[in-house]
Amino acid sequence: MNKTILALMGMGLLEQELKSNRYHNDYCKTLLKAARCFLEWAAMRGGMGSIQRKDIAEYQTVLGAYTNAYTGKPHAPSTIKHRYEAIKKVCSLLYRAGALKENPAHGLELTLPGDRNVYKRRPMSRGEITAFLEGIPTDSRRGLRNRSFFELIYSSGLRMSEAVNLKVGNIHFEQRELVVRGKYDRERVVPLSDVARDFLQMHIGGRKHAVDEYVFPGKAVGRAVRRTSMSRVFRALLAQCGIDKPELCTHSIRHSTATHLLDNGAGVRHVQELLGHKSIESTVLYTHVQAEGLARVYRKYHPREHELFEMMDVGYTQRLESILKDRYGRPLTGRWKPKRKEGIAAR
Repeated sequence: MNKTILALMGMGLLEQELKSNRYHNDYCKTLLKAARCFLEWAAMRGGMGSIQRKDIAEYQTVLGAYTNAYTGKPHAPSTIKHRYEAIKKVCSLLYRAGALKENPAHGLELTLPGDRNVYKRRPMSRGEITAFLEGIPTDSRRGLRNRSFFELIYSSGLRMSEAVNLKVGNIHFEQRELVVRGKYDRERVVPLSDVARDFLQMHIGGRKHAVDEYVFPGKAVGRAVRRTSMSRVFRALLAQCGIDKPELCTHSIRHSTATHLLDNGAGVRHVQELLGHKSIESTVLYTHVQAEGLARVYRKYHPREHELFEMMDVGYTQRLESILKDRYGRPLTGRWKPKRKEGIAAR
């Protein structure tokens, strides 16, 4: 089959698959763009008919070398995974349609380059989220919109796309509930905090009965505000309150909701429902943050980790080093070794 026809067939099958599963428009655009880039790359190597497993493995390196057009930095792991997902879908669809003799991507796992396998994005601490939200000025319509928008995300753990696409009719102020349409067009009902409700009521004002209007309208009539616009607002507000750190992003607010709920004893299943995760495995990822928080508490308060441990006397230190040397053939080393202070009497 002609390589051009095969590429067009792959794009057509992917588009049909995405539409039939009612994926979110933004998700569809991302995958179609990634698939188009891959098919263009494959065409330079003879087309999809000649692509083998080693070629797919090589393309993983190509994906890892891409940089963000705005920041010039390498793409985040999640972005690379989405692009690779498009490749796997195209290969699978063409194979199932009989256009390929075998699926070159079958069983081939994505390997991210260098330390990008490490999960870097983090939630905001309670102090950070409080400073961020309370630092948003509300003496203008734009400021009130910004405070309402980010209070909403933190209150209900929404994704950016869910917040910008929220319509006035989706909010039930008396019950303090929202009807949210998330990934894969799935709907869920989530609670709304008192603070978020109050700011939303002030922001919406006289539009309360315009049920089909977007809560956060954009510049174009009938359109919602763009996610990129709110991302820039978020970054500017972070800088304004002095916590502009690279590991923080708009999604960090949603992460904060999950982490703070788990810290306060909420069940993983309940947090899964709130966030709209299809798989509980996605929710369990937040527990690694709890483990990190526990480690910080341990280092701060445990007698053998606390800074007062450094004030131990010389005699105790010498006995400890002697025990370690006898048992392991080496003295106490590394961060556990306390500082010796002169003038402290030995026990």
